[in-house]
Amino acid sequence: MSFIKKYISKNLFYISVIITGITSLLFGIFYTLFKANIFENASNDFLEGTGVLSSYITTTTSKPASANYFMIGLIISLLFFFIVSLFLNLYLKKSYFKMFNLLAPLNIILVIGLVLACLFINISSVFSYIILFILTILYLFIFYQTLDKLFNFKLKQKIISLLIFIGPIILILILLKLFV
Repeated sequence: MSFIKKYISKNLFYISVIITGITSLLFGIFYTLFKANIFENASNDFLEGTGVLSSYITTTTSKPASANYFMIGLIISLLFFFIVSLFLNLYLKKSYFKMFNLLAPLNIILVIGLVLACLFINISSVFSYIILFILTILYLFIFYQTLDKLFNFKLKQKIISLLIFIGPIILILILLKLFV
């Protein structure tokens, strides 16, 4: 907790942007691998028994571009961090840059989770999702504890802060469903 307080007080916005950029790049890579893994599994199930040549032609001609998935993952991740920072800025009436700096040290947890998830996605996609889910829950827990320690929240404020964080997640899931 003292590390986060020191980090916020130093106002290292450029480092926060770099950490958030790395997190977003890794999310874009994970999303690309996730979509490729789903497509590959679905196409293998669909094309099983049709012959090597026909399955090769079908998978190479109908596979969506990975760059599209990467860009979607990257943009959605960046939007998420900027929206959460904006909501915290409006709710806590603190500087936007200070709120953005608050998220950056916590993003290191997501970086670790995304790296592990990317490494394990081809070995076991279920294990990869479990790793990412557990580290996301840890991220939310530490985020919540950080807000509680830094701003001494009451019960009403705790509930609102939780909704502030869950709102963008729901918005991003809706965007993913609509555009992908």
